[in-house]
Amino acid sequence: MSICCVDIPRLPGLESIIFRAGLTGGQRIVRWPYVAENDSIQPWVSGGELVFVTGINHRRTERNLCQMVKEAVNSNVAGLVILTGPEFIQQIPNSVLELANQHQLPILEQPYSLKMVLVTEVISNAIVQDNLLGKSVRLFLTKLINGFDQAPELIHLRAGDLGISDNCPFATLALRISHINPKTDDPNYQLLHFNHELEQHLGSILKRRQIDWPVLNYEKDLLAIWPVTENDTSELYDELEQVLSLLQKRFPQLVLCIGVSERKTGLDKLAEATEQARQALQFAIKHQHQRIFFYEQLGIARLYAAIPNRGLLADFCKQHLGELCFARDDATLEMKSTLNHYFNHFGHLQQTADAMSVHRNTLNYRLNKIEQRLGYSLQDPFLRLNLQNALLIEQVLFHHHNIEEQASTPALHHD
Repeated sequence: MSICCVDIPRLPGLESIIFRAGLTGGQRIVRWPYVAENDSIQPWVSGGELVFVTGINHRRTERNLCQMVKEAVNSNVAGLVILTGPEFIQQIPNSVLELANQHQLPILEQPYSLKMVLVTEVISNAIVQDNLLGKSVRLFLTKLINGFDQAPELIHLRAGDLGISDNCPFATLALRISHINPKTDDPNYQLLHFNHELEQHLGSILKRRQIDWPVLNYEKDLLAIWPVTENDTSELYDELEQVLSLLQKRFPQLVLCIGVSERKTGLDKLAEATEQARQALQFAIKHQHQRIFFYEQLGIARLYAAIPNRGLLADFCKQHLGELCFARDDATLEMKSTLNHYFNHFGHLQQTADAMSVHRNTLNYRLNKIEQRLGYSLQDPFLRLNLQNALLIEQVLFHHHNIEEQASTPALHHD
């Protein structure tokens, strides 16, 4: 849905602009055009700009142009457009093109005969129009996610009016920052900043993969509509592993998790797919050894999520968790984490201790305290099964009622 570097020569009147280097980065989104007038661009850009280099007010040597490429990469600009002609920059040096290819930074060449006022006007208008269309599409999709009641036929017609196709199978992805490594005095600002950066970067990845759906902000998650085939989920998992790897490489200070819905067809299924993806995401966050979680993997949790009588589920939790039920203090959260590790390792003490990086004696001490709080022994297999299901149901209820898991909030402060 966004204007990218590769789109620039396709805009009406800009056909004389040609791609010279960094074509592999051609799907970088252009946020706005900027004409560089200084020796350095780094102090004047904030990311996403298409930077025009004229050479009129500042002499551009080969060394300076190479330096601009490096600054453009460090500043995450969309690309460089270098104006060439007989008076200022006669040609783009090969070293500049090679450096741009190395960093996958788009470089376009514009003849001086093409007026800058026309170029910036065409690009700016295209960005504004695209933003307006993008807002309409986002509003339409957000209404569908929120359960806006429309017949599938009307949804299909509205999608056609907006230039989007709803006939292809898709899965919904829900992505969330579960942890920020560096300390900060204002974790909420840090979270908002990273969410914005993630949205932009994820949008670029979708664009590179020829996926025209926009990235949506929904509560604390980023949502993406991902086209899928009829193949098994292993192929989709491999694709998403690549996406997660790209995002983690760009944001090494973040821990990211992704939840994935079942395969759906038709935008009238978008709300259901989104709910599934967010349920899967909750489990990815809870069990961070598996950062990509598919809804199909939830098993019996899917049945609990489908039970409309939430009071019945809550009573089951209270019966088997006792005073641990719905408690979010640090001591209780540690107990629940210990139980989850214990169950995940089938009650094997040494494996559980190793997974938690604690001594086996420490684990035994914690399990004894848990038994005291619960009032029954963990050695009873039937009670243990009920307890494991109660922990699972509690997690489903937290998601259903959109209760912020306070256990994850302090992670924004930890190294």
